[in-house]
Parts: sequence; C-alpha cells; structure tokens
Amino acid sequence: MKISLIFCVIFFALLVNGSDKVLFFEPELVTIQKYESNSVKISLANDNNQSVAINFTYGDENEVYPTTDIIKLLDHIQIGPLRNQSAKILIHAQEVGHLVIGAISNDIDIPFSDILRVDVIHSSFLNIIIQIVGWIYFIAWSVSFYPQIILNYRLKDVSGLSLDYIALNFLGHFCYSVFNVSFYWISKVQLEYLSKHPRGVNPVFLNDVFFSLHAVTITAITGVQCLIYRKAGQKMSIAASGLFGIMVSVLVITGILSSLSIITVLDYIYIFSYIKLIITIMKYIPQAYTNYKRKSTVGWSIVNVLLDFTGGSLSLLQMFLLAFNYNDWTSIFGSPTKLGLGLLSIFFDLIFIFQHYILYRHEDNEYTPIS
Repeated sequence: MKISLIFCVIFFALLVNGSDKVLFFEPELVTIQKYESNSVKISLANDNNQSVAINFTYGDENEVYPTTDIIKLLDHIQIGPLRNQSAKILIHAQEVGHLVIGAISNDIDIPFSDILRVDVIHSSFLNIIIQIVGWIYFIAWSVSFYPQIILNYRLKDVSGLSLDYIALNFLGHFCYSVFNVSFYWISKVQLEYLSKHPRGVNPVFLNDVFFSLHAVTITAITGVQCLIYRKAGQKMSIAASGLFGIMVSVLVITGILSSLSIITVLDYIYIFSYIKLIITIMKYIPQAYTNYKRKSTVGWSIVNVLLDFTGGSLSLLQMFLLAFNYNDWTSIFGSPTKLGLGLLSIFFDLIFIFQHYILYRHEDNEYTPIS
C-alpha cells in the first residue's frame, strides 16, 4: 500500500500540459464503409497573415507515401487566413484499410502529428456487432471477480485458494492499473509517448482504467479475505515469494532510476506492463497445481472461471472480427503476444473446467473444509 501511494505521488507530481497543433481536422477520426463518403472540416489553430495552401500526404503512423488506394486522392485546398475560415474535404472510400492523412504547406510549418485518421471498413453493421461483443466481454470479465469473494464470504474459509495465485494476481492488476492510469491521466507520459510516436494513438481508454482499478480493488479484497478467513495451513511458496520480491524490487529500483532521469518515465511505465505480462503467463499455474494436489476444486469458484472463459473467448472473437472488418490482420498475427495471452488464459480456464466437472467432480455441493 505504501509503495502504491509513493507511485501515485510521483506520477501526479509529473503532470504537465502542452499543445503544438497548427491544423485542426474535425473530426480527427473518420470511419467509413467501403464505397461511401464523409466530409471533414479543416481549420487553422491560429490566425495567419495570409491564406494557406495545403496539400495532403498519405501513410500510416510512421511512414508517408506518395499515394494511396484506400481513398480517392484529395485535391489541394486554400484556408484562412483567420482560424474561423475553414474548408471542407470529402473522403471517398475505395478500399478497406487504415490510413493516416497529413498535410504540407509552403506557407506555414505543419507538424507531422497534425493528422486525420481514416478507417475504411467492410460493414458498419459488423462494427456495431463488434462493439456489442466488446461490452459483453467487458461485463463478463468485470463480474467474474465477484463469485469468488461471495463464496469466500459464505464459507468463511479460503482453503481452496492458492495464496501464490492471489498474491501474483494482485501484483499483476496493480501493475496494469499503474500503466493505464499513467497513460490516461499523466501528461508527461503522454508527451513522451507522442515524442516517440508522433502519429500514435494513446493505447489506453477510460474503460481500461475503470477495469484495472476495479480489478485491483476486488483482488485486494480477496487478499484480505485470505488473511482473516480460515485456511488449511497453505502459505505462499518459496518460488512465488521470490518471484514476487524480485518483481517489486525491479519496480522500486527502476523507479529510483527514473527519478534520477537515468531512464525515462515512459520506459518506467512500460516495465509495469512487462511485469503484468510475466504474471499473466504464470499466475494460473499455482491454482491449477493446488487443485491437483488437493484432488478437489471445492472453495474455488467455477463461476469465476466460466465468466473468465466467456470474456476471453469473446475478446478473441472481437479481435478476429476487427481484423476482418478493418483488413488489419497484422493486429493479430503481427503482435502474437496479445493473441498468445488470450489463448493461454482460455487454455487454463479449460483446465479448471476439466478439473471441476470431470477429474474432481463431487456428487454433493456441500462444502467440507480441507484439513
């Protein structure tokens, strides 16, 4: 808890603000179905001495290309000289894909980061389905934390839980919360990210922040239950304790390095994400082993597992639907970590389901404390 407070104080002490926009696109993101059109308003951020001639560039977050097949090429425009004198361009979608439109001018210097993002999709209806799937798995994952807490409260016993799993799970969600809060609220982190990725999009959204803070709160409550409720003598293993200690030490040491400006704040925040990644790979093993050693899943909520399995499956479904609708298969196969973690989570959920319903199935539902 003290470490959490220190992190929060450090992060919010680093808050800064800044904006260097020269050109405004309204909206900054346009999603268009193939063969359809949409208009975008362009205006200057400040008044200018003369009108400004603008030509457009095409590319992605990192590269600029001379042409594109995704939309019909845009004609040059003249805007200004006043910022309230805007112009409109019409985006005609031709091929499915993601495009970043930039601007250049001989009259003013336009930053590389002043861009319009265009997503051309196969189907607007499929986009609605994707959003519905996203909300369903978000709800399933959020609710999945509660069955275990309710079961622990009802039984006043946590004999069926692995303390290794609980401790690692808390640390993982804590790291995930720090990462999300930092990217969403701390200007210094956002500015460092944009300096490395001028056309990048903040990878964290409000629902990510809510989910992670909710998760760390609920896992903390589960941890308190493990302290006050009856146990069967289980303790954290030497291996898990050592791993936990090493990870916390890494966070403290790199935090000191960041405060001394030896590493950037952004690099420090990424370390939290790496630790979350490592924990996600390993955290299920202790609980699966505990069930195996006890030859029982009594005290381990199967509803939690079923909801997690539902959320994980729908998350993967959404990934593939997005890849198809946006013709962006590199989002899946170009970043195998996210896909691998999703499959790994589902794999362990299937192990827990197999243990509960087949290997260690009980004929009655009465709870008997394990001694």
